[in-house]
Amino acid sequence: MKQKTELPEELCADEAVCFIADRHHVTPQQLLRHFLCGEAFIPLEDNEVEILKGLSEQVKGDRITN
Repeated sequence: MKQKTELPEELCADEAVCFIADRHHVTPQQLLRHFLCGEAFIPLEDNEVEILKGLSEQVKGDRITN
């Protein structure tokens, strides 16, 4: 059974996420789902992967402290 991942609004609206998604002709939600699930349907460059890792870790950290 597939489980839907809840994506934080602030991550979907992030300027860098929107830019990377636009570059690959997908929505920010599609980009994040593929990235967070480890699916390689979107060929991300190394720097894009690092940006998404940093942003997703930052959001996780914010949720823990709040």
